Amino acid sequence: MCGRYPPANMSTAAANRQYFDAITDTYDSKPFFAKVNQEVTDDLRNRLDWIGIPFANIESSSDTQTVRQLDYACGTGLMSRVFGPYVTETRGIDVSPNMVAAYNARARAAGLSDSIINAVVGDLFDRDNPTPTGAEWDGFDLATASFAFHHFEDVVHAAKCLKERLRPGGVLMINDFLEGGDLKADENGEPIEGTEGSWHHHHSHHGHGHGHGHGHGHGHGHANKEHGHEHHEPMKVEDEPGWDRAKMSASIVVPSFTVDGVKKFFTDAGLVDVDVVTMEKRVYMEFGGQKLWRTILFARGRRALEAKSEL
Repeated sequence: MCGRYPPANMSTAAANRQYFDAITDTYDSKPFFAKVNQEVTDDLRNRLDWIGIPFANIESSSDTQTVRQLDYACGTGLMSRVFGPYVTETRGIDVSPNMVAAYNARARAAGLSDSIINAVVGDLFDRDNPTPTGAEWDGFDLATASFAFHHFEDVVHAAKCLKERLRPGGVLMINDFLEGGDLKADENGEPIEGTEGSWHHHHSHHGHGHGHGHGHGHGHGHANKEHGHEHHEPMKVEDEPGWDRAKMSASIVVPSFTVDGVKKFFTDAGLVDVDVVTMEKRVYMEFGGQKLWRTILFARGRRALEAKSEL
């Protein structure tokens, strides 16, 4: 059964819940968020063939009548909106009750019933009590997680848990940030050429030296390096109004991933047909006073088809 090894103090899930509950009202209200969300939407909708499952309503011979999506760490529903036109049922899960409430409110405001799209509070990675359970939460054609894996303590474990909620042949698709894919921006938000690197940092307030900011009392440096993410010294920046730096710090495990690192943790989770691609153009983002152009990666992996018995 999938679950999370318990940390010494606050769990990653609890840190995520605290942070995202606090920022729900302003989470995607900033203008750059809307632009990033639209750029991600456009790019992914142009990659439906790459994702590799039959969708609905794409006017193709491969169209299917039923397509079920699991949107994990759903937030306010970016991945649900991306794939909404091409699936027939969406189920969201998030550890943040406030995010779940915002997600469902948006769906109802759009005139969509809870039989078509609905989210609940849950944590599939909890070892002692993974939630939710039941037939409704298994056998998905597509599982998605948007800008979420950098918040997960054990990325192999996370990918494995999501894989287990797929039907055989179903696909897990995530997006996140590319290690080394940042470009600094000037005061006006214009890219500064020649500043390529890893510039988005979260802030540790616990003196661990590994930059997690979780207060776990133990390090994960070997696993992080193995799966293609690095830690860096934090930048000293001023907080933006409405963003709690301490809560943000506690919710982030690693800020970015390498292509090979994502391929490895997908493969280690037992996924097959793994591929990782990057968006051609960087996207502009602001975090805690940092102005950056960041590179987004997309990763896809499939739950293997069941082996046929020879008996």
